[in-house]
Amino acid sequence: MGITGFLFSVCGEKKPDNGEDSFVYALNESRAMVGVFDGGPGAGQSPALKGKSGGYLASRAAAAAYLHWFEALQPGQENGAEDVKERLRQYLRLCREQAGADFAGRLSASGAAAICRPARGGADVQLQWAGDSRVYLLDGAGLAQLTEDDTGGLDAMQRQSQDKAPTNVIRLNGDFSIHTARLTVNRPCLLFAATGGCFGQLSTPMEFEYLLLSTLQNAPNAESWEKNLAESIGKGAEDDYSLCGIALNAGSFDELKRQLAGRTSQLYRTYIRGLDACTAEEKLQLWEHYKAHYHRLLCRV
Repeated sequence: MGITGFLFSVCGEKKPDNGEDSFVYALNESRAMVGVFDGGPGAGQSPALKGKSGGYLASRAAAAAYLHWFEALQPGQENGAEDVKERLRQYLRLCREQAGADFAGRLSASGAAAICRPARGGADVQLQWAGDSRVYLLDGAGLAQLTEDDTGGLDAMQRQSQDKAPTNVIRLNGDFSIHTARLTVNRPCLLFAATGGCFGQLSTPMEFEYLLLSTLQNAPNAESWEKNLAESIGKGAEDDYSLCGIALNAGSFDELKRQLAGRTSQLYRTYIRGLDACTAEEKLQLWEHYKAHYHRLLCRV
């Protein structure tokens, strides 16, 4: 399709074979899609489904719904949030049928996805999200959070220290919203979706950007970067984590590294060097300086 250098994904589970995160990616001749889904706190387990939790079921149902919705898209076709919602509800109803009617209230998930297609000079990107999973863009200007969390206006720094449940999630019981937005991406970049387990253990958003960039610069190829990234996130992860993305407008892995090398050095000098010795107040001051650019492409709910 002319806009991707490579697809990438990393994931990890606190409980093997019982994680409540899921991810999906797909690529065809006209589009690419990446998405992640974080199962809600669906307490209890379904005896009918080998003891799996509501969060486990919901995240996988949402990933399957997005994959099959994407596969049904025709070239040039545009689909809105209502089409996605109906597909999600359909798959959550299948889960309820298998797990039992009393399990319906436990089926919920946050989700974030990006659908890309070639555009003049770059790529057209459609964003879809609900809850507190996010879509990001990382280019030579730095990391940009594209989707605003459904958490009552808390910014990314506040979310690092406040564990607030999202107010809007994909669910079977009750209504929910799939937020949508569009943007055009013209520069070489990484576009990716991530669940809270990828960044929640870090004290600042700046550290998440540096984790991404430093592992990228230290890797000889995309496969090594995926491995380094998974190890770095997994070391401090306090939750399941999933990250799935695509390189846009990048001819090769080496070219992408070259494009992002300057930002890696700048970020280290300005924010990361000496960060461990900073007080909480000093970290907030650094965040105030960093966040204007971090929010440069933020799409509000």
